[in-house]
Amino acid sequence: MKALLVIAALSSLALTACGPSGNNPNVELIQDMMEQPAVKGQRYDPWFKNGISALVPPEHTQPVGFTPYKYGTDIQAAIRENKNPLAGNMEAETLMVGQKYFNTNCMICHGQHGRGDGPIAKKYPLPIPSLMSDKIRGWNDANIYHVITMGQGTMGPYASHIPQAYRWQVVNYIRYLQKDESK
Repeated sequence: MKALLVIAALSSLALTACGPSGNNPNVELIQDMMEQPAVKGQRYDPWFKNGISALVPPEHTQPVGFTPYKYGTDIQAAIRENKNPLAGNMEAETLMVGQKYFNTNCMICHGQHGRGDGPIAKKYPLPIPSLMSDKIRGWNDANIYHVITMGQGTMGPYASHIPQAYRWQVVNYIRYLQKDESK
C-alpha cells in the first residue's frame, strides 16, 4: 500500500514538472491544437460550400448580454416612454464617463463644446447641428438618447460605438455642456 502511495506521489511530481513554467514551452499532447491555421475575414475558405470565410450570423441572433433597443425607429414612443434614469445627475463620475464617450464619438463632428464646429465640420457637405441650439435644448433626454442610438439625418447610429450602459451619461454630459454654455 505504501509503495502505491509513493509511486502515485512521484508520478504526480513528474507530471507537474512537464507543465509550463517560466520560459519553458508547453508540451503538446495533440499536435496542432495550440497553433491552428487562421483564416482571415475576406479570404477564400475551402471548408465552406460558398468559400466565404466571414459568415453572417443567422437572422435574429443576438450577442450574449445584448438588449435590443425596444423603440426601433419609433421616435415618438421613445420620447414618450423612455426615461433617463440618471436625470439631473451631474456628479463628476457620471460626467467623466459621458465626456469620455462624447470626446471619442461625438466631438469629431459636434466639437469639444457641442457647437457643431468639430474638426470635420468644414469638410462635411452639410452643416453639423449645434447641440447648444434652442431646438436641441428643447428636446427631452429620451430624444437625444434616441438620436445617439438610431441616428438622424446624415448622422448614423452610434449604438454599436457607445454601449447602452453609457448613453445616458453622454446625454447628461450634453446637458452639462448646455448648462455651462448658458452661463
